[in-house]
Amino acid sequence: MTRQGIIFDVDGTLVDTNPSHVEAWRRAFERFGQHVPVGRIEAEIGKGGDKLVPAILGDDIERRQGEALRKAQKEEFLAIAERERFRIFPGVPSIFSALRERKIRTALATSSDDKHLRATFASAGLDLTKLVDVVATKSAASASKPDPDIIEAAVERLKLQPFECAMVGDTVFDGHACQGAGVVFLGVLSGGTPANELVGAGAIGVWQDIAHLLGELDQALLLAAHAGAAIK
Repeated sequence: MTRQGIIFDVDGTLVDTNPSHVEAWRRAFERFGQHVPVGRIEAEIGKGGDKLVPAILGDDIERRQGEALRKAQKEEFLAIAERERFRIFPGVPSIFSALRERKIRTALATSSDDKHLRATFASAGLDLTKLVDVVATKSAASASKPDPDIIEAAVERLKLQPFECAMVGDTVFDGHACQGAGVVFLGVLSGGTPANELVGAGAIGVWQDIAHLLGELDQALLLAAHAGAAIK
């Protein structure tokens, strides 16, 4: 039995936006006089902003300036998205067609809010929400990644059980969210996280990018099916 549902992270997995998110956070921190090294921000990309700010600057600044920092980051990201054209990774949208042919339902699951997502796809020139069955964004969950809420929302919207699903993601935070939700995690290296870290976060397999995963799709689905059966 193959997976009946595949959930996809967006940033760093389907669209090459991680560097732009890093830059938007760097600029937002600069606005508030916080000079944070790029590498420190990169280590937290994949988390929701409500968790990223305290992880980098501490709980005190989160209490005093967290909301304002997230607002500034959103403004900076939207400005970047308007000026630049984000790259869709190879193999997208072909993988969605391949999954549809196999009668496997698909979902997007992202800690970004709806406005971020629309801006991302407008910049990329392709609205990926039109290629999937369901979408779960920040608004669908009470807690952001690495908490499992967004993955759980995607599973519920797919009308499936967690063990019937796998998720494709590029960060350890995707992996932690999958573990919390009881969903199989498939890792991709396109977001910059090393393979050993993805495996350490629970990935049952790691691929270079979506095109690589597409080329080994049937093997990956079989691997996920065995892992899902073990979870069940």
